[in-house]
Amino acid sequence: MTKEKQINVLRTIRSLPIDEASLDINRKRQKRSEAARVYIPEPQDYARREACLLDPERFLRTYFPSIFYNAFAAHHHRMIQSIYDRAWTGGDKAIAAPRGDGKTQLTIGMAVYCFHATPIRFPVLIASTSAKAKKLFDQVKSKYENEAKFPAFFADFSEVTACVKGLEGAPQRAAKQHHSNMPTRIVWSQNLVVMPRAKLSWDTNSIGGKRLVYFGLDTAIRGEGYEEDRPDLAIVDDPETREVAFSPTAKYANIESMIDGDVAGLSGPDKRMARVVITTLQNSYSYSATVTDPAKKPAFAGERYGQLSSYPERMDLWDEYIAMRQADQSNGDRDGQSALQFYLTNQTQMQAGAVISNPNRFVATNNEQGNPVEIDALQAFFNRVSDWGWDAVLAELQNDPKEEDKPETTGLSAGIVASRMSGRVKLQLPSTPHKVTVGIDIGKYKLDWVKVAFEANAVGTIIDYGEWAVTGTAKGSSEQFVERAIFDALQELRSQLVSNGAPDLVFVDAGAWPIAIYEFVRSAGLPFVACKGSDLNRMQFSGENTRTRQFFEGVRADIDPVSKVRLFKIDAPHWKEQVHQRFLTPTFNESMQFNDGSLSLWSTNDPKEHLQFATQIVAEELTTDFTDKGLKKVWKLHSKDNHKLDATALALAAAGCLGVRVIPRQKKPQERPQTEAKKQEPNRFRQRQGGWIPKRRY
Repeated sequence: MTKEKQINVLRTIRSLPIDEASLDINRKRQKRSEAARVYIPEPQDYARREACLLDPERFLRTYFPSIFYNAFAAHHHRMIQSIYDRAWTGGDKAIAAPRGDGKTQLTIGMAVYCFHATPIRFPVLIASTSAKAKKLFDQVKSKYENEAKFPAFFADFSEVTACVKGLEGAPQRAAKQHHSNMPTRIVWSQNLVVMPRAKLSWDTNSIGGKRLVYFGLDTAIRGEGYEEDRPDLAIVDDPETREVAFSPTAKYANIESMIDGDVAGLSGPDKRMARVVITTLQNSYSYSATVTDPAKKPAFAGERYGQLSSYPERMDLWDEYIAMRQADQSNGDRDGQSALQFYLTNQTQMQAGAVISNPNRFVATNNEQGNPVEIDALQAFFNRVSDWGWDAVLAELQNDPKEEDKPETTGLSAGIVASRMSGRVKLQLPSTPHKVTVGIDIGKYKLDWVKVAFEANAVGTIIDYGEWAVTGTAKGSSEQFVERAIFDALQELRSQLVSNGAPDLVFVDAGAWPIAIYEFVRSAGLPFVACKGSDLNRMQFSGENTRTRQFFEGVRADIDPVSKVRLFKIDAPHWKEQVHQRFLTPTFNESMQFNDGSLSLWSTNDPKEHLQFATQIVAEELTTDFTDKGLKKVWKLHSKDNHKLDATALALAAAGCLGVRVIPRQKKPQERPQTEAKKQEPNRFRQRQGGWIPKRRY
């Protein structure tokens, strides 16, 4: 277009009448844009801010004085230092502190501190339940929302608080919020926080883009990513409810597997997740007791702190105090005033030798009569002993619970299973004579399988395992559709299993979806056979024994009368116990030879490679209870994700049918044919000639 034509176009546009509607739209657009603009002032006291960022304890006491108004005790220092260290250097840490001593508030405060003062970009808050984790999450958010309660924090960290204030309680407004013509990209929703981005000359520790989420240990935890970031610090606050800690089915073991598996895996396969567990013990065998015991979980370097570091020398006086307090309460005096007078009279003797960790922990108020409820933390401790009992105090305040009687277990853990490595690579077969078996556990959505090579004396090496997807199945799929999909998946899996040489025997679980399995074994033929897991009392076939019926260790086989296929009925509890016992057997002896009956995995340099498999192996645990009727063995289910345990048990059962035994069965020597006529032993009864009945003479 020539310059003259451009001038003519401009003249034409100017001559057009003004469209009032368009002007109104532009005015409203500018108004909305102005409303979405956020002004971020400089910090009120930049020197104060910088000094607090260098000292987490100073940060907490300066910016949240209504929460952290007492001096920190020794365990508070350790909790603060532990979170600080893990945020900077990674690793794991576990600390047990007295119940009600501010653990949760420290967790929340340190999460806020880590946002602004450490390289952590994606912390995760974890609690025993989703509801409790949500409370932690909401309290972190409240620090940025409540200007009236935390004015100094609100004024010094305006790069976040101003943007949060600009939302005016409407998270949906975040999409249009901008600063200096650049979107802040803040997210302030019920389940996710993404810190705002803004170019500020005074902000040397940019918080922009950092995230925060939460999880409860009562629900599944899956990989959580946002753009290219993944979680890098997990702060776990009180991982167990009382129900879980005292669960008769040992649900606390599932907490361990979640923290060691799911939580550790949040950072992705190539990064190490920093984890800090802050807890209080409820008994001697819960997860909290395990993770804070350096002998059981050395990676967490557990520490335990109690309210009393040292007991008083005159415990007899405290016994008398407790008796007096309980007598007062029986007479209607709930605060035990005569017991209090007894303590005041003998205070010097009763305090001798006692060392209290948190001297501020007592009720510093007066009762209705104007008398003090408690005068110091030592009296408060023994008031709890009087009111709760020693068992509860030893656990909740001292983190030193008494040893309870509990069912005996094998002691197998996921860590032990994952550590059992054969020194061979994946798919490597023994150089000596061997048998290879496979167990396939059938599910609606996937097939779990385990392949094991056995050599002399039942030395087993798991050379491969995996999952095969059942394509197309969904929650509402018909049984006929699922059976067909499982059949197709088995045909595909069969090709893979025989690609490196056909196994000697493959047990396919026909318990849940028998039609697909029976049809598959008919078409595939040996070495694929159908099996059903059961127990010893339900392994019988109907009718009398026939020539087709066979008996093996923990297995019985015969022709199924309905499907007309050969069916192996398996004593599932027996073979699952065999899996655990063989993993408990060390892989090598002192001479670095395989131990008889050992079961191991192929070797790997990645410590996480076998962790999910190992977790499934210990998803069930065999416990031995002592009852009035004697010993009773019971399998306790910790997780429904136990498919690799079932598949491994099937592989071992198949090996047993092939004669694989820890101690080979001795062959009976053949009896020699008798060549000489057996000598007739003399009859000690005298016989008459002609027999016993004489002939009658006529």
